[in-house]
Amino acid sequence: MVLEFEVSAPGKVILHGEHSVIYGFPAVAGPIGLRTNLRCSPQSDPVMTFEFLSIPFTSSLTMVAFNEFLAEVDCYGTLQPEQFLHQMRDPEGPFPFARFVRTQPSMAEGTKDRFSLGAALYIVNRVLRAEGVQSIDLPGGFTLSFSSAMSIGAGLGSSASFGVCLGAGAYALAQMVHGKPVTFDDVVREKVSRWAFDCEVIMHEKPSGIDNTIATYGKLIRFRRGDPAHQTVALRHPVPILIVDTGVSRSTAKLVAINAKRRELYPRTVGPILEAMGGLVEEAIGWYESDQVEPAATVYERLGTLVAINNNLLRSLGVSHPALEKIFALAEQHGYASKLTGAGGGGCAFILLPPNYREQQSFRLLDQALRDAGFNTIETTIADGQGVSFQAK
Repeated sequence: MVLEFEVSAPGKVILHGEHSVIYGFPAVAGPIGLRTNLRCSPQSDPVMTFEFLSIPFTSSLTMVAFNEFLAEVDCYGTLQPEQFLHQMRDPEGPFPFARFVRTQPSMAEGTKDRFSLGAALYIVNRVLRAEGVQSIDLPGGFTLSFSSAMSIGAGLGSSASFGVCLGAGAYALAQMVHGKPVTFDDVVREKVSRWAFDCEVIMHEKPSGIDNTIATYGKLIRFRRGDPAHQTVALRHPVPILIVDTGVSRSTAKLVAINAKRRELYPRTVGPILEAMGGLVEEAIGWYESDQVEPAATVYERLGTLVAINNNLLRSLGVSHPALEKIFALAEQHGYASKLTGAGGGGCAFILLPPNYREQQSFRLLDQALRDAGFNTIETTIADGQGVSFQAK
């Protein structure tokens, strides 16, 4: 048995509905061309190695220690994601799986190496146990190497695409251990999405479920929290956008808490704002799906207005950042609508672009102005694409 394969999953942009989706209102989001990759490769030493190239951080377990971990720790039937999150956040406690791993992650709560390794071990254990794997018996070992084209913590769904790669990769491991072919039909994709959601709970405590759904299925979707029957949006034309990375990392959980506190203090004000954001999602979907013969300029103008309105509603919730405000100002100066995407507080914004944007001098001037201000920009298109993918080597 040779364990060698690659798994990848896309990032995402939330077009409309971030923050309000947490309170039961719909959101719409779609995949982007940036992906997270997991490569599983064999090694001669009897060791299981985790490489997180984008952090960077590496840790390992002997195969004996891993099989002990799989036998002694039950992340499927006993230790649930919320309980594990509590263990990870305990400032007095060690890394929960410290006795099994060779290189320990940082003890500081919330650090990327601690949560990346913790989530990886947890999900691999959860999936293997769910799929009936009791041990992995090999003459050597293997390496799980993760890399991402996205900035970590930038609001582009990097943690969800990481979770999808984890779930899909662990499922592939289970199938190979059982000597079965690896296929990803609708039933398996649903499992992968659910495991990725568990990973998101560990990373963010109260995820909406948008990110793992996008990363798994690769479709533009209308999503409502708690409703597994997400609606695929029939996008009539691709939507070009410019993603602008502030370079400012932020905590989704903390920003969600800011919004929650504001809602608690000012319910009669913040409640209608969240409701308006839900209504805006439905209006935007109408334009994304519209098959009426409308001039492209008209569709772009309508969507641009909704983008601007949505952004101002988000700003009123206290989730903007000075770096984001600089992006908004530059976009407006050059005649473009923009908004934050994801939790806010840094991360990324996107700027809505017209179909012929590359022919326009205003776009070239905007892109240069953003770069001169120190921001990284990425041209991409919101369109139906490939979700989780698997390739055996």
